[in-house]
Amino acid sequence: MVSNKKKWAIGYAVLCILYFVISVAVPHDRLESQGLEGIGKPSLKLKTEEITDGTELRFEYQSEGQALSQLSFYFTADGKSLSSGEILIEAYDSQTEELLASEAYELADLGVEAFWGVTFDKEPVNQEITVVITGENIEEGPYVWLNTEHETSGSSSQDGQALEQNLIYNAVYRTQVHYVKQPLLITAMLAVLGGMFFLLYGRKMPEQPGAETEAGLLHAAEAGGKSGALRRKAQAFYKKYRKLLGLLLLLLIVALVFYYVYDVQIREAMNSTHREVVMRDNGELLPVTAESCELTQYYTTEEDELVGLGVRMDLSEDFNGEGTIHAEIRDVTEAGGASGGQGESKAGGELLCAADIDAATLLDGQYMGLIFDNSQSGVKGHTYEITLQFSEGLQDSGLSVIVTPAGYYEENTFYVNGEESENRLSMNAHTYFNLFLQKYFFVMFLFAEVVAAGFYYLAFLRRCRIEKVFVFTILCLGVIYNFVLTPYMAPDESYHIDMSYRHSNALLGIESAGENKCYKRKDDTQLEFTSSPSLENYKLIYDGLFTLAEDDTLVEADATSTTEAPVIIYLPAVLGMTLARLLHLGTVPMLLLGRWFNLLGFTILAYFAMKKLPFGKTTLFLLSILPMNLQQCTSFSYDAVITGVSFLFICWCVSLTFGEKAVKPVDMLGLGILGIILVYGKSGAYLPLALLVFLIPAKRFGGKRVRNLCILGLFLLPVLCFLNQNTDTVSYIATTTEATATVGSSMTAGYTIHYFLSQPLELIRMLANTLSDKTAFYLESLVGQKMGWVEIEISEVISMLFWLLLILSALKPKEEPMYVRTGQKCWIAFVCAVCAGVILAGMLLTWTPYGNVSIEGVQGRYFIPFMPALMLLARNTRLTWDRSAERGLMYAGFIGQLLAVMYLIKAVLVL
Repeated sequence: MVSNKKKWAIGYAVLCILYFVISVAVPHDRLESQGLEGIGKPSLKLKTEEITDGTELRFEYQSEGQALSQLSFYFTADGKSLSSGEILIEAYDSQTEELLASEAYELADLGVEAFWGVTFDKEPVNQEITVVITGENIEEGPYVWLNTEHETSGSSSQDGQALEQNLIYNAVYRTQVHYVKQPLLITAMLAVLGGMFFLLYGRKMPEQPGAETEAGLLHAAEAGGKSGALRRKAQAFYKKYRKLLGLLLLLLIVALVFYYVYDVQIREAMNSTHREVVMRDNGELLPVTAESCELTQYYTTEEDELVGLGVRMDLSEDFNGEGTIHAEIRDVTEAGGASGGQGESKAGGELLCAADIDAATLLDGQYMGLIFDNSQSGVKGHTYEITLQFSEGLQDSGLSVIVTPAGYYEENTFYVNGEESENRLSMNAHTYFNLFLQKYFFVMFLFAEVVAAGFYYLAFLRRCRIEKVFVFTILCLGVIYNFVLTPYMAPDESYHIDMSYRHSNALLGIESAGENKCYKRKDDTQLEFTSSPSLENYKLIYDGLFTLAEDDTLVEADATSTTEAPVIIYLPAVLGMTLARLLHLGTVPMLLLGRWFNLLGFTILAYFAMKKLPFGKTTLFLLSILPMNLQQCTSFSYDAVITGVSFLFICWCVSLTFGEKAVKPVDMLGLGILGIILVYGKSGAYLPLALLVFLIPAKRFGGKRVRNLCILGLFLLPVLCFLNQNTDTVSYIATTTEATATVGSSMTAGYTIHYFLSQPLELIRMLANTLSDKTAFYLESLVGQKMGWVEIEISEVISMLFWLLLILSALKPKEEPMYVRTGQKCWIAFVCAVCAGVILAGMLLTWTPYGNVSIEGVQGRYFIPFMPALMLLARNTRLTWDRSAERGLMYAGFIGQLLAVMYLIKAVLVL
């Protein structure tokens, strides 16, 4: 065995060396940026003149001896809201005047600031380039920032006059490099991982004294337990009916929860309508006076279905609201539309709506809804006549109708007291009632009843192991969450969806589209979910749940920036998305399947974590079904993988520390791989969890020497991976100065390490303020009191309930050994504190604006991955359970989830 072991070790070493040599020899594409030197908040002092129709910005640039891939410029709206016109950017060869690339951008898409430029299909090398920036159909235009801090290559001019400072630009070069550091670190990790495996291979843990005695005692206890068989049989009849009563109670709770939410929220949402603005305004008002007391608007619809129309009203501060508005809507299509002139109603037009509206019910800036007596379908192209007659008490009362600017919507005529006007009423269309919500949530109710019955059957009737109950429960709850919190509603989910799509493309052999681009199926670019709760999201799912893709053609679509996020942390979602694409499923089932596969990945990891635990399985069960954790895992977020890997890593360490089995080579391989994956989440914030391996005692390894070598290897693996993955991030944070420190991707000034080194008391003050101001928020958001983009609030009772259950689950039964000693608790507390400290420090230096008194950007969900370790601190000998309460705690946790779903439905259906 020893000789074979050496042969395998030598072969493994040769493979590692070959990997290193090949990795260094193969060239890789790398993008390098130039032109952004010195850019930070203080450097944004000067900008060009406003770019309008007559403006021409020119930028002369000499590309270097590398392939120039992109050239973009830093545009700003300077606080203005830009809505019309476009910016045209063209790049020419300065000598031949050949057009190399061009791109047009709509000003409405600018927002506050953005880099706009061109991408070269044929990347120029050592070539003089002239970039021309012009505007078309621009009323108010943007500006381009100038670099006042650094002298960069190139020259800039505006309207033929040279600029003293150069434009801020970003020249992206594609170069081929031979990496050495990354292959070296990966080879070192492989060597450490293999070394631990071969070191432990074939070794056995020494026999522990007293093992036979313990086994004998256990056998005796089992034999003694047989004496109570008759007593247990006598109680079987009572227990049978007691369990059935518990099942009926649970089903009743589910029914009451859904009936309550139907009665208070779903019913109201069903009676609402879907509204679309059909004639937009710019805030111009038409006051209601004697000269404008009768208004007639003709509208030709582009909608196929219509249940009503709305007119936008404005109420001044002194409006008294006394009087009525008589409103009528007629379908005058057959009567010739508005051809009769003078705003006279057409004889024979079908009366769809007639109402007298109390002005006291109007809301300032809102649309006055005029709902038809009967819904209209197949009405695209129909012309409607809307007549408004204002009572005498509303004339000169401060009431106005909001109208569109003159010259817009000329196909729809508008009359004021019989005279044609150049303006038009600002209107919206009610296209359908949201009756689909009844079926949507009724099916959800039936599914919840099935889930409740299945949970109770597995947990109490079959008395299955907690791991099996966990798998069924979380996967079924994930289905409910998938339909309550729709795609894009989880934080940063649009980014994660784009990353998953890129990896799915790579898996299918589709090439990359480059920075800020991604090849997508044409169908997938046409369906738009909103990140905030809306009834439209549920309508999209209702209509598209069982659809197939109609157009699989790949088109280039806008996407979030390409990053180095590896496929491993998106693997479950990528597999789900790829499977859906191979089956030609539509966009909605593709997104839902990708999300559910992500939850499945977490479930598999948590299942094996739970199997390894010698105690505390109920705590892990409750942590896994926290509303916040379910939200993150039932989305495209990589939190599902990172949290699952963290749970498995912690539970594996606990198993090896407090169990009785010897450490095997597979344990070292597993912990080593998990430790490496840990580094990829949250920029390596969970790297300190690798310190938990120091808890594993030497007797599990068969000796101190082997233990020390293996523990050192387990710790070095994630450290080497961290150096390989996050060196640039750490270097940026360490070298950032006050001149370049910014918050996130904005230009807001932030804090630096140098600032706190020079003023350490400020750091203590910031930490103290953060603990004082944010602790309650961290505790609530860890459970899920604030869901979505921290905008969907559920009752605080839910967070208090789950915290109570977590604390109770952490207490040990009286007959269970203590396991966790004081010294071990101190080490666990230290590891968790370091994890929390790294998270807080990261957000302090990258997300907290300068001048804030506490750390911003940290949410309670960031602490979930190390919670299984932290909950070990609650185990003690003074406060214990007389008997196991795990089934009751699971039951209470499941009811807590039902209540959470109830509050979620109430929150997302708020109109």
